[in-house]
Amino acid sequence: MNLTQMTQAILQKMPAARIPSLEEGQLISAQRAFFQKHEASLINEFYNLLYSDSNTRLVLGEPKLRVQREKTLHQWYQVTISGSFDEDYWAWQTLVGIVHVKHKVSNVSLLSMWAWMVDFLQTRLLAELPLEQARPIISVLNKLQATVCSLIVESFLMTQQEAITRASGLNERILGRFINVEIDSLLKQGRESLIQAQGLQSSAA
Repeated sequence: MNLTQMTQAILQKMPAARIPSLEEGQLISAQRAFFQKHEASLINEFYNLLYSDSNTRLVLGEPKLRVQREKTLHQWYQVTISGSFDEDYWAWQTLVGIVHVKHKVSNVSLLSMWAWMVDFLQTRLLAELPLEQARPIISVLNKLQATVCSLIVESFLMTQQEAITRASGLNERILGRFINVEIDSLLKQGRESLIQAQGLQSSAA
């Protein structure tokens, strides 16, 4: 499966109405001045948070790499605020998920920082634009978050799965059986823990 096929396979799992259209992308590009105004602050605070937290600092590596990481985010931000939400843009986001596997960037970090970024922009949109103008832009940002995160997370998982399949030499059906056995075991363990916790709560009450 090539990058384009992977991208389309992921997007087809989403409700089409939750994927930003090219027309909705124009709402973003129309506010380019707003997004550019806050770009430097967003990028700076984004990495201040990541480098100040012990959980994410280790993944980022040496602080000397921060300049390059900021440049990468700058490039992504510039393309994104152009509102060009076409097939090439979505395929690029899928590629990011594959890159994250290589560099061990967790989906947890991705999702938490995307939420932070949307909150950062939403706060400033509501403070600087009339409500009736800010709301549709925030709606597009929420769709963008859902779509980009879906592409990155799913391509991350698909890439890991494919790598495991190739490394193990097992075909997908056999590997799937092994995985299901482990899932059933984890489900049983989780349910037993939940029942035990509920029993302790009942006793305490």
